Amino acid sequence: MNSIKEAALVLRHRQFRSFWTGRVVSSLGSAAAPIAVAFAALEAGGGVEWLGLILALNIAPQVLLLLVGGVLGDRVRRDRVMVVANAGSGIVQVAMAILILTGTAELWMLAASVLLLGVASAFFQPASQGSIVQLVPAGLRVAANAVLRLPLNVAKVLGPALGGLVVAMVGPGWALAFNASTFLVSVFFLASIRLPRPIKGKASAISAFPTGWKEFRARRWYVVMVAQSAVTVLMWLVGFQLFGPVISHSSLGGALAWGLISGGFAFGLVGGSLVAVAVRPQRVGVTVSLCLAAQALPLVALGFVAPIWVIVGAAVLAGIALDISIVSWSAFFQEQIPEGLQSRLSSISTFGQLLPVPIGYILFGALSRNHGTPGFMGLMSAVLVVAALLPLALPSIRQLKLGQVIDGDRATNPGGGSKVGTVGSRL
Repeated sequence: MNSIKEAALVLRHRQFRSFWTGRVVSSLGSAAAPIAVAFAALEAGGGVEWLGLILALNIAPQVLLLLVGGVLGDRVRRDRVMVVANAGSGIVQVAMAILILTGTAELWMLAASVLLLGVASAFFQPASQGSIVQLVPAGLRVAANAVLRLPLNVAKVLGPALGGLVVAMVGPGWALAFNASTFLVSVFFLASIRLPRPIKGKASAISAFPTGWKEFRARRWYVVMVAQSAVTVLMWLVGFQLFGPVISHSSLGGALAWGLISGGFAFGLVGGSLVAVAVRPQRVGVTVSLCLAAQALPLVALGFVAPIWVIVGAAVLAGIALDISIVSWSAFFQEQIPEGLQSRLSSISTFGQLLPVPIGYILFGALSRNHGTPGFMGLMSAVLVVAALLPLALPSIRQLKLGQVIDGDRATNPGGGSKVGTVGSRL
């Protein structure tokens, strides 16, 4: 009951509603886009190597520019950054949809478009992450994260299924046209937000990054969690986003099958949001680690080319687990990191997670020509599980929980004063 009341209180904030609507609308199209891009590349004659390159080009600018985006998000109005980024993404998608629909698109054009979309995302994500603390009071941030993620995840359920259906029936060009329209509609809602300009310190923009890096290194619990994610995210993205469409294209019937699998994963994310807002796991370190380990389930199912219902079921379970970890960690992050550092530290953590991904896409894509896919999927699953659970060997990680006041590497409970010692953790 309290969760429902808090959700209603969050949605009474007009600016949060506009932010919420803009994010949800654009995410619906964005959830359909990966299927369109993957099958546009495969239908244009690009194999797993080309698909790996295209995925790498989408991630690479995020790796290179996220730190810049984080500094920008802490120094200018975040609503303006989000509007410009989504407007640019919409224009790029309109151009690519026209090229595909007119039959003039080539693989290099598709690669260029995802590169530009990666640039826009590098600026949008840190600004979006830092906006929550400016939109709702501190006591409502857990509810705000869950209220935001629930419809985002519903969109992620509908998006892949819709994308797979559209690609199967009329081709990837129309799916990208739909994505373009959602970006442009979201701009309308995001433009109605008026966030305050972040308080600028005396330090210059150039010196803002070293300050953020110093604050990052001072939190060893944060550093360890970023290291954990750097491995698990690599294994998950290469296994699911690269090999998943290829296996679906060759062995499971094509775009519609991949849409069902992707939609199942997103459906699980919806369930995870509901569980997180209702249960609110307190042991953040344990919750995140166990939930990340569950991401291996669909990779194993895909590697053995299990029946489609088995793969979808594994994807649902992985989605539930992942969103529980995201909601729990987001609340913990917003609780522990000062507002003026949130965009920078968010961008540093995302940088650490994404840094190995472009190389992984290209390397695994090239190696797959000479080695069997099941072997790769089994290896990635094993590495993912080990990386996810290894931080639990540290007592300080097992004891991380919501409600602590952490000063550097020392944590206390507000009412009790018990120490939690030195930590090493993630995100």
